[in-house]
Amino acid sequence: MKPVLRKGQLKTWKDDRGFGFIQPSDGSKEVFLHISALKEASRRPKVGDTVLYDLTTEANGKVRASNASIEGVAPRPLPYKQKPTKHGLEKVIRIAVVGVIAIVAMKFSGSRSPEYSGSRSSSPMTSVTSITKPGCNIKGNISIGTGNKIYHLPGAEDYESTRIDPASGERWFCTESEAIANGWRKSPR
Repeated sequence: MKPVLRKGQLKTWKDDRGFGFIQPSDGSKEVFLHISALKEASRRPKVGDTVLYDLTTEANGKVRASNASIEGVAPRPLPYKQKPTKHGLEKVIRIAVVGVIAIVAMKFSGSRSPEYSGSRSSSPMTSVTSITKPGCNIKGNISIGTGNKIYHLPGAEDYESTRIDPASGERWFCTESEAIANGWRKSPR
């Protein structure tokens, strides 16, 4: 049985911290709302928004909104995701595609890998390696709603669904200190 969504108005919102409080329509006690409950919202919430949500009680007895949406705001498009497979086919396909792109980029740029050029002192960086930064797995993402530069660590809640678009200024980092030095801050989740 699908839970009945509750409705309320967002009374307070601390955008820099990613949380606020909903005043339920039934007049009951305010409900805590964290940005992570609005996974599919196409924009950040604002005071005065009508919010639809499920009510979840945590182990410590506190209640919070979950599976929330902003009334009248279209959900953001789903991120590109292939269906997971039992044998890791998705990962193999991704690696193969990146490899093909790298070969094509090298062919059109006239570059050759250092093994074939006879010189190891200068390794031309292809457009693919400058985008993916092999071995670097920290994702530097720019928030659509706020323009904030946020980096995501492997294993974080939104890491897998976060896509990096270099054309929008997003990038990969090898270390957290590199991300911070370039003006990015850690994802709150």
